[in-house]
Amino acid sequence: MKPIINSRAAYAALAVIAGLFAWNARSHNNEAQAANPKFSQAPELVGSKAQWLNTGGKELSLGGRRGKVTIVEFFAFQCSNCRANLPAYKKWATKWDGRGVEIIGVHTPELPAEREPKNVAAFARENGVAFPILLDTTGANWDRWKQKFWPTIYVVDGAGRVRFKWEGELEYGGAKGTAQVEHQVETILAETATPGKVVKTEAEWKRELPPMAFEVLRHADTEAPYSGALWNNHEKGTYRCAGCDLELFSSDTKFESGTGWPSFYQAIRKGAVQEKTDATLGMERTEVLCARCGGHLGHVFDDGPKPTGLRYCMNSAALKFQKADK
Repeated sequence: MKPIINSRAAYAALAVIAGLFAWNARSHNNEAQAANPKFSQAPELVGSKAQWLNTGGKELSLGGRRGKVTIVEFFAFQCSNCRANLPAYKKWATKWDGRGVEIIGVHTPELPAEREPKNVAAFARENGVAFPILLDTTGANWDRWKQKFWPTIYVVDGAGRVRFKWEGELEYGGAKGTAQVEHQVETILAETATPGKVVKTEAEWKRELPPMAFEVLRHADTEAPYSGALWNNHEKGTYRCAGCDLELFSSDTKFESGTGWPSFYQAIRKGAVQEKTDATLGMERTEVLCARCGGHLGHVFDDGPKPTGLRYCMNSAALKFQKADK
């Protein structure tokens, strides 16, 4: 595990020293945040299309992976500690294939040879590394993530929050880091796959919910446009069900629809909401329900923006907003 040199201009001068004294400290420090109700928000990855490898010319983002699990790995290809983790990455690619889990490597160079994109590409090709790699040549992402060591692994959940962090080799000294990362990923997948149903009596809902929230969530009422507290909210964060606290939408997919109701172009993850046909007003619409408590949220229409073309038109009273940590 290697500490970064804050003055990157000193790399060339230190290259000779690095060659003579190959420091391979393999201590590890892992930090699980699963017990903390407020997870830190992962900084967005920055870099042009030209800085990405193994993406078919596409530029990736954490925002574009809402609802999915992302393993972000900071590494340098000449770092022996980083290379020692390769078997785990290959295992994960197979283990979670098709389950919405992706590894993204952020390559921040330490030595001069690591600054050459062709060398990074050759390393990936020769070692069978197929996951996307962001060439962090200037260290912009390293700085945004307040990085200190190669390698460092982060587990980011579908809401873009860091749920787990591991510094160093995963298996050095019997540390069992691979199993710890896998536990964190499986925990998140279990949370999002089948959220536990919440069932209460009419009297219980009426006692626990504010009057307008009760009418909307339990009786499919609709608040007047521009009357709710969240239609013009522009803060970063997560929109949850006012009835059962399930995460439903992210501020990253919220847009101004001009309707006077909070509007989103997609749910925070697959399975967070359910849809059913609603013909109560003599016209056929698609009703949107909370997948956990069955509460009425609003309706979805096909006149939204790209990339989905959908407009989830929700009632403020059916939602509560959790502001993102800075």
